Amino acid sequence: MAIPETGKLSAPEALREKQGDRRVWIVGRCVFYSLMGFVLSLARVQENGAPFGMAFVAGAGGGIGGVCALLGAALGYLTGGGLAWGIRYVAASVLIYTLAHLFQETSLERTAFFLPAAAAAVMALTGWLGSFSLPVGEVPLPAAVFLETALVFGTSYFFRDALQGGLRYTESAELRHSISRMILTACALIALSRLVLFHTVSLGRVAALLLVICSAMKGGMLTGAAVGTVLGLAMDVTSLGAPFYTMAYALSGLLSGVFGRHGRLVFTLSFILAGALAVVCAWSTAVYISALFETFCASVFFLLLPSWLVSQTALLLQPMEKGSGESGLRRFVAQRVRNLGEAYGEVYEIVRESVEDPGNDENVARVFDRAADAVCVHCKNKNRCWNAEYMDTLSAMNDATKAMLETGSLHAADLPAHFRESCTGLEGFVAAVNSELRGRNYRRQLRLRLRESRAAAWGQYSEVAQVLGGVADELGSLNGSDPAAERRLGRYLRSLDIDADSAVYRDGSGRIHVVIESGRLSPLLRESDYLEKLSQTVGVRLCQPDELREGQSRLALLEAEPLAVSVGIAALKKRGESVSGDRGSYFKTDAGVLCVLLSDGMGTGGEAAQDSARVVGILEHFLRSGVDPAVAMKILNSVLLLRGGDGWGYATVDLMCVDLFSGETSFYKYGAAPSFIRSGKGIRRIEGETLAAGLSPAEGTPPDMVRMRLKPGALAVIVSDGVLPDEEDGWLKALLNGEETDMKQLARTILRAAEKLYGASDDMTVLTVRVEERR
Repeated sequence: MAIPETGKLSAPEALREKQGDRRVWIVGRCVFYSLMGFVLSLARVQENGAPFGMAFVAGAGGGIGGVCALLGAALGYLTGGGLAWGIRYVAASVLIYTLAHLFQETSLERTAFFLPAAAAAVMALTGWLGSFSLPVGEVPLPAAVFLETALVFGTSYFFRDALQGGLRYTESAELRHSISRMILTACALIALSRLVLFHTVSLGRVAALLLVICSAMKGGMLTGAAVGTVLGLAMDVTSLGAPFYTMAYALSGLLSGVFGRHGRLVFTLSFILAGALAVVCAWSTAVYISALFETFCASVFFLLLPSWLVSQTALLLQPMEKGSGESGLRRFVAQRVRNLGEAYGEVYEIVRESVEDPGNDENVARVFDRAADAVCVHCKNKNRCWNAEYMDTLSAMNDATKAMLETGSLHAADLPAHFRESCTGLEGFVAAVNSELRGRNYRRQLRLRLRESRAAAWGQYSEVAQVLGGVADELGSLNGSDPAAERRLGRYLRSLDIDADSAVYRDGSGRIHVVIESGRLSPLLRESDYLEKLSQTVGVRLCQPDELREGQSRLALLEAEPLAVSVGIAALKKRGESVSGDRGSYFKTDAGVLCVLLSDGMGTGGEAAQDSARVVGILEHFLRSGVDPAVAMKILNSVLLLRGGDGWGYATVDLMCVDLFSGETSFYKYGAAPSFIRSGKGIRRIEGETLAAGLSPAEGTPPDMVRMRLKPGALAVIVSDGVLPDEEDGWLKALLNGEETDMKQLARTILRAAEKLYGASDDMTVLTVRVEERR
């Protein structure tokens, strides 16, 4: 016989246990429905109105829960008001349950308003029929019937939602469910408020205050005020007086919610003081001494409650707060991208190890061996030379090797005299050696070229890994949405009657981005100072990078940089050429970095212009995408290496990046001419040592890089080699020390001076940059 595993139940036993748990759940549900039906039937409005028991029967539906609710409500009506008074409500409750049972599991019953409407109709009908037995002088019939009918309709709708289980998949559904539970609780507390101890303290009001204090502690002042308003209104319904409890509970929840993070004792004292303040404010109309005792009792119970029970009680009504789903998704994507970058890094290492040259080029002795195989194999003296006198032949080859490698070819005079005299096919042998030597050199060049191309290709794996790493770092950064600024922006837009989707967030560098999408932006844009008002709302100075086109429904703004720049460009093509081979450009990235680019293509004319334009275009795309400038330059170098030869060749690259938030400036150079910086009274010359992009023989060769911080008033000049073909730069420094502040004019002045000194023998381009404070 098989022995069952310890701690595990057989299938029949597990089924019986599951059925037993379900029976317990059904019994508990029946007890709850019966108890709630009984309690709600005891709640009164306008002294003799009791609509909540009927409403609960309608909310419970036509199943077993409805039966239990009906029994509890009938018992409550009969014991709480006597047979003569309660028979009307019992009859109405039975009629409501009958309708619910008849239409059970039909599409009509599943609609949200069918049973509430049916219950309201029954309430109106029984109220009209019962009016014939009312004595003269009671509450006017239309007002009483309307009040009870409205209460039955509204509360049965919310009771039904409160009693339904399952998940809510929308924010509105979740909020509606919380409100429904709050209304059900408030109606139950109306009944409990009739239980008064020592003719002073109401148990229902103490319970209501306990809910208010727990909600204010965990949910804050707005939640506390909302719960206080609802429960206070419920208490005022039974008191038949001024709305004192609505004011008192809302004020207590609002004021004490401010101190929710200062500890339970300080919070409780603030709640008591707020309640006392409410009593004092109402002193001139009525004296609510009982409210002070009730507030004190609720505060004592609150201090005795364990923290977990306070948290559970406060769940009655909680604000719909934004979760961390967005940041969690960002972190998830960041980790995916980081893993992908690491995978590319591993591929880089594997490929690098497999394609590295394992040893030196082929041995030069193989040149003589191959020549002998081609010529000496047909000679009648081959056995004497390569067998009997092998050592003498080998020595002759070794003696000729040094001279052959120095001159690049073998001459008969390089061989020893005895070998020349004994060799009968000397001329053919020398020619065969030179042919093999040329083949060896060609093979070496080919292998070198292949090695460079392979190095450039697999080096891009490493560069892609760095790009992905940068993207992962930005996605996983602590920066993200700014909820406080988004709320302020939303309130401001609503004040202009603009229904918009707005977002305020910080990028990886910490810069604020504001995006407003709406089909009705005209009320905002109609104001001439809308940028200033939006800046005050968000809390930072904003700028508009792109001009808004007419009819556009999306407004994108960026945090304004504290620094501004003015840029000048002047260019002159080589004499006799139709176009210049230089290409200069500048632009600003979304991160607030100014990029100034200058490239000089190989040669002059149209082909050089095409090369430089491609270089500038590639770099601009990478830099605008947020790729690190050094990594972008290395990728460009790899691309030019792979495209070398008869096609696209090399180009010099000069890149200047200025962070307009901090003034941090970096220069990157591949074979570019010197640049100059004037900061204060000094002028600094910046030059590099690397070759032009596409000429570097090593993979991953980084560009020359110089970093510095530029302050307002600093000036930079970037030129092509046609402007500064030699080391003489005194004339250019003299122009920089001048008083010229117009960057376009300064660029033209430098260009004219260079043309006068060197002529237009090469393409010439000048870019000038001045850093200033933003006005």
